[in-house]
Amino acid sequence: MRTLTNDPARSLTVLENDELRRYELLAAGTTVGTLDFRLLGRRRVLGHTEIAADQRGRGLGTALIKAVLDDLITTGVRVTNYCPAVERFLQVNPEYVVVLDPAHPPVAADHKQQAPLQQLVHAQHSRLRELAARSQDPNVDRFEQRRIMDQFTAVAAQHAAAVADVLLAAARTSAGEDAAVLLGNLKQLEQALRVLKGRAYGDARFLNLSAAKTWQEAERLLTEHESTEARIVSGLEQLHGTDHATDLARTLAQRQWSSPTRPHPNSPHTGVAGRVARQLWRIADSTWDELEGRGLPTEPVEPVNQHSAFSHYLFGTPDDGTTTHQGETHE
Repeated sequence: MRTLTNDPARSLTVLENDELRRYELLAAGTTVGTLDFRLLGRRRVLGHTEIAADQRGRGLGTALIKAVLDDLITTGVRVTNYCPAVERFLQVNPEYVVVLDPAHPPVAADHKQQAPLQQLVHAQHSRLRELAARSQDPNVDRFEQRRIMDQFTAVAAQHAAAVADVLLAAARTSAGEDAAVLLGNLKQLEQALRVLKGRAYGDARFLNLSAAKTWQEAERLLTEHESTEARIVSGLEQLHGTDHATDLARTLAQRQWSSPTRPHPNSPHTGVAGRVARQLWRIADSTWDELEGRGLPTEPVEPVNQHSAFSHYLFGTPDDGTTTHQGETHE
């Protein structure tokens, strides 16, 4: 744990937590904000900035980001940024752009201009973030929190399985290092999902774990997943062009909604064994879902571009201007 800044006047401290791979903003000794990061050699990949809901509107996000970037510039560390809050800070404070690594640019921030594969993974990441936030909202009753958490684990498990089936296979020859990182992340993320679900449903193996720390680990892995997946997607689009990336987007969208709805971290993830395991788990999971009457989310139906025929096809929405609200469940 390393202290980056200490502001006694505001009782603010910014720490670098190497163990959890995040920067932490403390107010009077209590953690009120975080900025996740990953290490890639000397370079850092900035993920997601989060400020506690009851602490927003005080400029704490800006204080956290400024302290982090000041330290990175001082130590000569370059970054690849995937955090919208950091991007907004850089737009207002252009003198800080020297911290960016021009050899490793992030995916474009303007998602409306992104290619279909980037649009799809961004929409899926946003959906998972939304479900994770609602699952921990103190204003939501415990029964509803558990129902939303169940949706989160189902969508995350399906996304992880589809990524292993489609993106990993496509990236293994062109992005070997990133593909290996993504594979390791998928297994850890699925294990975290398993713990989340087990704890919520009374699994004795996980009841002694802190709910806050369990969610913290799941969200850390999700941030790591977003960064690696976005980098792989960008590389695939540059390597293969728009047409092939569009085909991958269609395949990924279709595969996600025919993937297992429960995490299976100990099953094979790659090759023929991985595909067979996913098919078998899909049958088993569907059976259990039916027997339990488990309410699962529908496919995402709000297209990224309302006027794109491809987006309507990709997300399975009617092209008549009508949409179904996200989060609707099958009972």
